[in-house]
Amino acid sequence: MKIARWGTPVIAVTLALGIALPAQAATTTISIISRTQGFSPSVISRPEGTTFAWNNTDSIGHTSTQDSPLALWNTNTINGGATKSVTVASAGIYPYHCAIHPTMTGTVKVPIKVSATTGTTATTFTITLATTDATGSFVYDVQERVGTGAWMTFKTGLTAKSTTFKATATGSYSFRSRIRDTSKVNAFSGWSAKKTISVT
Repeated sequence: MKIARWGTPVIAVTLALGIALPAQAATTTISIISRTQGFSPSVISRPEGTTFAWNNTDSIGHTSTQDSPLALWNTNTINGGATKSVTVASAGIYPYHCAIHPTMTGTVKVPIKVSATTGTTATTFTITLATTDATGSFVYDVQERVGTGAWMTFKTGLTAKSTTFKATATGSYSFRSRIRDTSKVNAFSGWSAKKTISVT
């Protein structure tokens, strides 16, 4: 198991959940170019459980600091030539910045998963929100949209990493989720990209 050690060149932290992921979790590198060029890519989408590694190619120090009030991670200073990593376990959209140079910004996007994209009213679909159950003050919220209608609450305050859905009528059903810290005011990720299920 990897343990978070902020003082070492490379770190791995499972956001909000406090436990390490399996060793096979994929790693994606984000380059820190400079104060003017920022993070590259500045916006990136990967599955939950991905480890994002910020590699500082600049000659001066930078950070990757997830925006407040959620503030799920802060790598502290990444010196030139060093790399620090964070594992994002749950679906959502996570804007971040360099705490030393706040004009440097980036976004990590993590979509939810569905067990299948098509089925019937007899099908029980599984919607996966994260790689692990939420712990402490963290919970998951899920929204549902029928067809092109408005987004509505499907489940709120979940701690389980997945939930199920069974349609009572045919049609198109979309879902998205976020992580929320109940110990803070307005502390939540952005809603994840939607996944749509077609029920025939």
